[in-house]
Amino acid sequence: MSAEMYSTGYHSITNIDYSSVCISTMRARHGDCSSMTWHQMDIRQLSFPDASFDVVLEKATLDSMMVDEKSPWTVSPQTACFIHQALKEVL
Repeated sequence: MSAEMYSTGYHSITNIDYSSVCISTMRARHGDCSSMTWHQMDIRQLSFPDASFDVVLEKATLDSMMVDEKSPWTVSPQTACFIHQALKEVL
């Protein structure tokens, strides 16, 4: 998705993934996108200052955090806390 956004004119893109392999692969694949950055990071422990981004597009992060839940409508207190923390940092 980032490469497509970059090619349409959105150049200030920060990509985050838990997997260092994913980050390394994507950084190499899109090395020609000079202003796009790649960071291996856990969404539960982001190292960006508050209000760093104007827009956040989440793609499967919340799904992966809820993999052990029986229902997406009734989540454990721990999962709810993780989701709240991640979304709070976006605001």
